Amino acid sequence: MKAVIVIASLVALAVGAGSSVLARQDKDGDILQKAINKPSANWQVQGAAQTNKPIKDKAVVGGGGIRVEVAAASEQPWAVAAQQPISGKIAKGDTLLLAFWAKAESVDGGPAAATISGARIQQSSAPYDAAMQGSVKIGGQWAMHTLPGKAAIDIPAGGGNISLHLASARQTVVLGPVFVLDFGPDYDLSKLAN
Repeated sequence: MKAVIVIASLVALAVGAGSSVLARQDKDGDILQKAINKPSANWQVQGAAQTNKPIKDKAVVGGGGIRVEVAAASEQPWAVAAQQPISGKIAKGDTLLLAFWAKAESVDGGPAAATISGARIQQSSAPYDAAMQGSVKIGGQWAMHTLPGKAAIDIPAGGGNISLHLASARQTVVLGPVFVLDFGPDYDLSKLAN
């Protein structure tokens, strides 16, 4: 069993997020019990070299997201970042899964492609150390992108966030719902590999 069951459970959660039926089960139990954020597409976008606006799109789970247009590339890819808070705590060594819906849009007639150079679960205040991070290539169709990993640091409850660094290129990214799951220290990371 790879990430397929976990991803299917996330899709079911996102579809049912507005209802009272959230008890989607996977082999490891109620997957909602593992969420340490409030799954949503309510991204807070920061940075001077960007514009953003909410969009409605029935093609993505939840029916919408936020379009972020990055005006220029920066040597500091975090100069434009989309963020959401994490309410739960993270212990060093915990198995984490960051999963989010995204698609790219064409810029000046080029291919619909984008790069998120830093997809991070991190401290929400200085020094902004990451518990886990990776990079993601985004295509022109809605897709759920997943990054599994082991937490490198402890983050107290309410002290973390998800941060997507978007300024590695001039690009347009549309972000949908995001999920952060904490499976604890003893979960087999290979179960989450693609």
